[in-house]
Amino acid sequence: MEKKDLRFLWQTYKPYWPLILLAVIGSVLESGALAGLAYIVKNVVDDVFIAKSYEKLYWIITVIITLALFKQIGSFLKGYIYPLVIYKALYVLRNRIYKNLLGAVPSFFRKQNHGDLVSRATTDVERFGEISSTIGTNVITEIFTVFAVVGVLFYRDWKMFIIFLITVPLLAYALHFFGEKRKKYSKKLQEDFSDYLQNLNQIISGFEIVKLFQTDFFIKLFRRINKNLFKSQKKNRFYDVVYLSSVEIIAYVAVAGIIFYGGLRIIKGEITAGDFFSFLGGILILVNSLQTLQRGAINLKALSPVIDRILFALNIPQEEDRGVRFEGLKKEIVYDKVSLNIDGNQILKNINLKIKKGEKVAVIGQTGSGKSTVVKILPALITEYNGEVLIDELELRKYSVSSVREKIGMVSQDVFIFNDTLRNNLLIAKPDATDQELIEALKKAKADFVFELEEGLDTVLGEKGSRLSGGERQRISIARIFLKDPDILIFDEATSALDVETEELVMEEISNYFKDKTVILITHRLKLLEIADRIVVMENGKIAEEGTKDQLIEKKGVFYRFLTISSN
Repeated sequence: MEKKDLRFLWQTYKPYWPLILLAVIGSVLESGALAGLAYIVKNVVDDVFIAKSYEKLYWIITVIITLALFKQIGSFLKGYIYPLVIYKALYVLRNRIYKNLLGAVPSFFRKQNHGDLVSRATTDVERFGEISSTIGTNVITEIFTVFAVVGVLFYRDWKMFIIFLITVPLLAYALHFFGEKRKKYSKKLQEDFSDYLQNLNQIISGFEIVKLFQTDFFIKLFRRINKNLFKSQKKNRFYDVVYLSSVEIIAYVAVAGIIFYGGLRIIKGEITAGDFFSFLGGILILVNSLQTLQRGAINLKALSPVIDRILFALNIPQEEDRGVRFEGLKKEIVYDKVSLNIDGNQILKNINLKIKKGEKVAVIGQTGSGKSTVVKILPALITEYNGEVLIDELELRKYSVSSVREKIGMVSQDVFIFNDTLRNNLLIAKPDATDQELIEALKKAKADFVFELEEGLDTVLGEKGSRLSGGERQRISIARIFLKDPDILIFDEATSALDVETEELVMEEISNYFKDKTVILITHRLKLLEIADRIVVMENGKIAEEGTKDQLIEKKGVFYRFLTISSN
């Protein structure tokens, strides 16, 4: 195991050292009791079975019960306290990963496999707990047991103990060989399971698309993924079982040799039957303890790739929320020679644009022209642009991210509804909102349909709002904006799923309620352009032209062509 893995284990479990110490005490009690039982076998055989002493029998029974009591006390401390430590550690890890995901820079998610991230945050964390439980106090118990039993064995008969020592190099070789195999296939298993999770997630999320196309293709794809997972599971289990078998064969050979040599010495009268059975009992305990230790060592190697995957989730690049606090737009927003290149794709090219406080600006253009990208820069959903975006003469990146987002409200065409209650889907905009405020916001968004839901505000809306239509989801998202009451509003095709009548009613509410606010409107609906003070036309990542509706019609340029096509 590498230093970084050991460092991670130390940092993860260090806060719980008092509980771990208590579990170790339990391990000492349990291992001491086991060694005591091995030691007392001689007295049972020689003093009770052969000498037939009643006095020794009572004494031995008392000792055995006492040792059994100590063993159970130790077993309880180890069996309850240590798992409790693991549960506490997993609780903290899950919180840290969740917080890291929320705080990640937006660009991170554009480059990552989402199913793999879910796997790291769930399966890998649980796997870490499972392996930790097998190498924790069990290993500690067996370490103490090995030392205690070795002492008993050496005291009983050092010559027979030498026979057992001959097998140690063989056990060490088995540990190294199978440990490396387990490490390799444990990593492969985690990766294949991640692919499996991702595939399932995509099928469930995009089931409508799946239904509309060839399901045979998806079945074929899944079978390949499932087959890889099966192979990894098979290999992982194979080396685990073969390792145990090889260790047992080595152990049985050693025990057979001890029985043969010990039998000869009993016949010669060099040792008593009690000495031999005490030694043999100790050997069996020692073999079991060594098996547990070696399994723990192998699992420790299997833990390494799991830790790597968890560390990735714990080291996700984070947004830095520092800088000047944005208190609201006072003068203007200025895009100064803004360009954006993502993975070699030039999305924005030398954008120069001014938006004054309180101005209503419509941004239009064909699909792929860059209009949505331009507005996503403002709430820092895209930060890797070149040039400057000045808000009241201060570059956007010099403001604290959270303060900017507090003052910006954005509704996009792709509305995300959480699989939660209607109430919680609204409270994300204003956590302290009263029920009355929620209802007023819904009314302004013309979302009156929610008042017919069986549980009202406490109705669960389903995965991605599956219980709602596209238009209903958009009205919920618009209600969030009324609750948030931001200083700058961005509507990116926010009413595309609404019928004409509902759209006009919603836009009338927005115009009245946010009449003094700065509004950026992306739309294909010509009717909505009437509320705009100015229209910006984008084409191929550039601003092709801008002006009032009448000015652009008179110019007979890109907007005029767009208007003509839309009218036909």
